Amino acid sequence: MKKSSKRLIAGAVVLLVAAGIVFKLVSGNDEEPQYETRPTVSVQTPSTGNITLYTDLTGTVEPAAKAAVMPKISGEILEVNFQAGDTVQAGQVLCKIDSDTLKTLELQMQSASVAADTAARELARLQPLYAQGFVSQQQFQQAQDSATSARLAYETAKTQYDLQVEYTTVTAPIGGVIESRGVELHDHVSPSSQICVISGSDQLQVKFGVTEKVMKNMSVGEGVTIEKNGSSYEGSVTEIGAMVNASTGLYDAKAAISQGTGLTNGAKVKLTVVMDRAENVMTVPVDAVNYDNGQAFVYCYEDGTAKKTMVESGIYDGDTMEIKSGLTADSQVITSWSNELVDGQQVLLDNGQTEETETSTQEAAAPETAASESEKAGE
Repeated sequence: MKKSSKRLIAGAVVLLVAAGIVFKLVSGNDEEPQYETRPTVSVQTPSTGNITLYTDLTGTVEPAAKAAVMPKISGEILEVNFQAGDTVQAGQVLCKIDSDTLKTLELQMQSASVAADTAARELARLQPLYAQGFVSQQQFQQAQDSATSARLAYETAKTQYDLQVEYTTVTAPIGGVIESRGVELHDHVSPSSQICVISGSDQLQVKFGVTEKVMKNMSVGEGVTIEKNGSSYEGSVTEIGAMVNASTGLYDAKAAISQGTGLTNGAKVKLTVVMDRAENVMTVPVDAVNYDNGQAFVYCYEDGTAKKTMVESGIYDGDTMEIKSGLTADSQVITSWSNELVDGQQVLLDNGQTEETETSTQEAAAPETAASESEKAGE
């Protein structure tokens, strides 16, 4: 019984071995499937565009117009018609001055008036006598000259007097807010005394400092953004200093604020201005640029191979970088990253280009397949 079982098992093993041999002969010697090892990459030709870089600065709000009011004559303050913090209009009377000089000029004007009247009467008296020949031409000419001189002297004295009268009334040169008051009633003032300071209320500006690099890229009329307590304001550059401020080491600049509602004099604000710019330049995605010992380079796709190409780079932002040299408009820059990407590495194109290549290969192989099938049919 045991012998017969062993024979059955041995027979089964022989059958299995034979079946395996037959299957191998029928199926043939197929090779194991090959897997693609070339990295797939995306490419892009360089673009032409603009890159603008911005920087944040701190500025101080101040009035665009500011006037320190000072008297033009010396004297005693007789009236003061303002207080610090008052809003005044241009031409509004601020104070009046009593001047001793005015009294002197008034006496001089009166004296000149008398002299002019006397000379005029003398000329009027001599005129008929000269017509009748009782007065010589020389005497009559002297009377005319004296009358003219006396009249001019009076006009000059009157002009000086009227001007001094005007100076006794001090008015606001601009409209705005009185920042400070420097006089009191009955004070004695002189042309060097400061009566008050007026800040123009119609227009505000921001004063700020910039570095030489920013200064060279800034121009009058250029727009700036101003921020304060979450509110934004638009402004434009009105002034750029040509010399460094010795106290700050920066170039002074000013920007007018178009709508400054909510801003006060002396407030600190944040400004956003252009730091650098490149216009109509060649650009590539910033992620496509790599560095080797500080030298910029990109990989370019050439005939299925990644070629390391050295470039001269310029400024860049978060998306693009300026390329000054090293590439042409037709360069196919590899924009995708792979740790297998090295100079000379064979690569595959992404974005449907691989599928196009495979389709072309299949179309080229189709006639051979058809021919083989015909030969089999003939056989």
